[in-house]
Amino acid sequence: MNHLVIGLGGTGGKIIRTLRKSLYQELRGGKLADIGIGYLYVDSSSEMMSIDDPGWKTLGTSVQLPKASQLLITDANLSSRLDNLDSYPGLKHWLGSPQEWRDILNSIVGATLGGQKRRLGRFLFACKADKYREQVQSQVKLLQQNGQTEVTFHVVLGLAGGTGSGSVIDAVAQLRDLYPDSKRFRVLIYALLPDAYPNPNWDTGNYHANGFAALTELNAMSVGVYQPYDVTGVKERLTLSDPFNGCFVFGNENENGLTVDVDRDVPGIVADFLYQKIVTARNINWASLDRMENAENGDGSPETAARGRIPERSKRFLTFGIKRLSIPEEEISEYLTYSFARQAALQLRFNHWQEASGFIEEPRKQDFHEFVQQKETQLRWLLSDDHLTLALGILPEDAANKRWKSFTGEWEAVIPNFKSLVRERERATWLDELTKLCEKRYQDDYRSLGVPGFYRTKLKARKDMAREIRVRIEQELVNEWKVGAKSAWDVSRLLIALSEKLDERLKACDEHIARARHAEEEAQSRVLGNAHKWSSMSLFSKHLLGTPDSLLDAHGVHLQEMYVYRTRAEGWGFAKALLIEVIAEITDLKGEVDRAANTLQQALKKFDVNLQARLSDAGAGDLRQHLIRFYDPVQVKQISRRLVVDEAEQKTQTSRVRAALVEKIGQDSSFALFNQRVTESTFLDVLETVCEDNARIAHQNLVQNPKERLLGVSIIDKLRDRYGADPQELKSYVSELVSRAGNFITLEPLEIHRAAPGIPVGVPTAVSKFTVILPRAPEQTEFALGLKNALREAKTGDVEIIDSDGRRNEITLVSITNLFPLRYLKPLKFLEEKYRRRIETGGARARLELHTEGDGNAWPRLFVASSAEVKQQALPYVLLAKALGFIHESRNPATGAEEVLLLTKDADGLDNDPVLLGKSFMASADSINLENLHAIRSVCDATLTSASYLHQDRRSEVQRAILAEVEAIKAARGGNIQDETYRRFLEAGRRALAILKREVA
Repeated sequence: MNHLVIGLGGTGGKIIRTLRKSLYQELRGGKLADIGIGYLYVDSSSEMMSIDDPGWKTLGTSVQLPKASQLLITDANLSSRLDNLDSYPGLKHWLGSPQEWRDILNSIVGATLGGQKRRLGRFLFACKADKYREQVQSQVKLLQQNGQTEVTFHVVLGLAGGTGSGSVIDAVAQLRDLYPDSKRFRVLIYALLPDAYPNPNWDTGNYHANGFAALTELNAMSVGVYQPYDVTGVKERLTLSDPFNGCFVFGNENENGLTVDVDRDVPGIVADFLYQKIVTARNINWASLDRMENAENGDGSPETAARGRIPERSKRFLTFGIKRLSIPEEEISEYLTYSFARQAALQLRFNHWQEASGFIEEPRKQDFHEFVQQKETQLRWLLSDDHLTLALGILPEDAANKRWKSFTGEWEAVIPNFKSLVRERERATWLDELTKLCEKRYQDDYRSLGVPGFYRTKLKARKDMAREIRVRIEQELVNEWKVGAKSAWDVSRLLIALSEKLDERLKACDEHIARARHAEEEAQSRVLGNAHKWSSMSLFSKHLLGTPDSLLDAHGVHLQEMYVYRTRAEGWGFAKALLIEVIAEITDLKGEVDRAANTLQQALKKFDVNLQARLSDAGAGDLRQHLIRFYDPVQVKQISRRLVVDEAEQKTQTSRVRAALVEKIGQDSSFALFNQRVTESTFLDVLETVCEDNARIAHQNLVQNPKERLLGVSIIDKLRDRYGADPQELKSYVSELVSRAGNFITLEPLEIHRAAPGIPVGVPTAVSKFTVILPRAPEQTEFALGLKNALREAKTGDVEIIDSDGRRNEITLVSITNLFPLRYLKPLKFLEEKYRRRIETGGARARLELHTEGDGNAWPRLFVASSAEVKQQALPYVLLAKALGFIHESRNPATGAEEVLLLTKDADGLDNDPVLLGKSFMASADSINLENLHAIRSVCDATLTSASYLHQDRRSEVQRAILAEVEAIKAARGGNIQDETYRRFLEAGRRALAILKREVA
């Protein structure tokens, strides 16, 4: 079977969202093999349509609808349509006064939403009606690809707002126009009544009145009186047969006095009901459900007018109640998930394991200062003195250059060569030539640029070198974080220690430079001393064997020392500039690490909040609630703790979490990339998704005792464990449970037992069925039989017990009542009072806002008129009938008694039997009943619409006759214009004249 769930307005969207979450949790993202479910969410607000709306997430996975299942009915340029109304045939017949509409549109600030104005909701829907039809047809075609052509449409909405309540008539009408076969394409409506005491700021004026107006129109639509215009403009009025199969009407208070939160609880209740009808029903024999929804379990004919069999009050309305006795697997699973997610976040944040507690929320004590000062660390991170002074290369190309040597190595390598070159020259010039070669090497040839030129050039690349150092450090730290060796706290503290050490080294640069310059000066004085010795030698001595060579060698040593120190001084000057950049990079890296740590910390807070929000009850279960949790929360927490402190399991599961995060950021990861790709929301999603699987695996592997298992447990087994030894206690529990089950609406006994013309006598109405859906328990046959008997004995009336292969962890109690007119609803009188008050204070503008067409007077009344109302409605027509000659005052020929008779003709012009109205004309108004009222009104309406009374002169005669009758009453009451009876006839006269002038219906 195929199902298309259509949500109208915010309430409809919330119900769809809750249903999709429930299905995801049940199926883990899979699909039902033998059932098709589609969705269409229609709203004037995009608030719940965002792809990343967190409200659609369940344990890290979004169940948000795709765009093909969303229809935003706003931005329709309503003002332009008003200015050219004749160009929009789908609007012009029903929209109403353009001036009133301009006032409405001018009062709207921001986007045009439904705003508790039902006709505005219809206006918005009408502008996108063609898109609605297109999307419905697309969804139906997708569903029918499974080979099944039948589709059930579930239209869910709240009646208090403007969008859902204002669009329901056309949403249903367009469905039935597209799919007229009501047996193959069933349309079911689920309408939430406005709650009596809404949250602050919810009621902006029309809240309750909208509910009454919508129910009035749904009733009129069901009985065929309201055939809405085709808002697409293709047709005129749509001729709809059986526009909807049934309409479930419900509120936020059940018949046992339980009040639930409209925003938080009601979407879940309706989603549970839909789940049972759509998912559970597919595999069980629940034939009674379809029969009740199609009004096939009794007489579904509407109540009629007093005479003429004109349908007035539909009986296609139903209500429901649902109660689940459940081992709360979803909540238990969430508790385990958040416990595991908290452990994973703690490992990433602090990585501090304690045997009795698991990963804890405090750091390990470590000496990071010693670590960053180790020679091995500094070499790995390119932070040794040789790297900072560029004795060794930092950038990959420099590090790979094999010609680069240390400062000492550089000069040690060239001095011997220089001495060899010098010895080939005139002895007298050896020292000068050697000095020149060294100076040239220093100024021009050192690393092809000379020392000053080399450092000037490299200074331009200092930022790149600083980044290279950062990358080297970050790669090591990220890798250690990824494998669980270090936590975010460890990395942050290590970087603090590193920054402090780098600051120390930066401050020491000037001292290094000073020491190098001092050593250079000492070496230079030795060079000068050696040169002085050379210059003091005679020409003969310079040519003696041995002495010149020894002086040359000494000169080479002194020059080497001098240029090593001179180069080193330049190197430390460069190191000072480089360290400034490195410190900036490390500071920035720490900022990225701290951002990541903050993500972890915020996640920890949310996991704590989520844990506290779960398993917070005592486990006994409040039998009044629609969801009764049957479990031991203490046991759940104990077993969860056991899993949390299992070191092997936690190290395994946290490793899976880290692997999932690495997959998000890629192998070439960095903390900046983590922050860019793993927002707080993404982090929560990853941990929740992975840890849900981790928790289930751990539960499966480590919890082997059947009595300790938390997931996949049968509710029948748990009930047997609790009550198996005491059948009487089981009966008491079941009796209390069933007594608390009930429909989410209360019916009014006075209306149920009301008798009046048009209400069939002896026809059962408000027919109820109580269905219990139990999981099969073949291993507990005897106990299950006793449980079923207890359930049957606990409820009077029609009780149906169905075995199911569905959810093993819960028993579902469903009550459905159908075949009743809306007047049975106890809250309806309250809604009518609010409606009347709104009409009285708001006038024509209020009627325009509340009704989708006209002013509401054309639709049948939901209530049977009371005696007082009949008299009030009758008196204007009694005056009209008297003026038109249908009421005669005479004496009874047989008794001589005075009497007032209603004399009419049948269709062939022959006399009908006279109807006795009373003994006097004045008294006749008090004796009119509903049947007489219908007869009088019918004959007056027929006469006034006939050709004989089209002319103004004829109507003027009637007007004079009405005025004469009113004056006669005044005379009869002694001319007292304050007389109560006269005032009644005076008001009735005004109403009669308005009817005559066609000013009212």
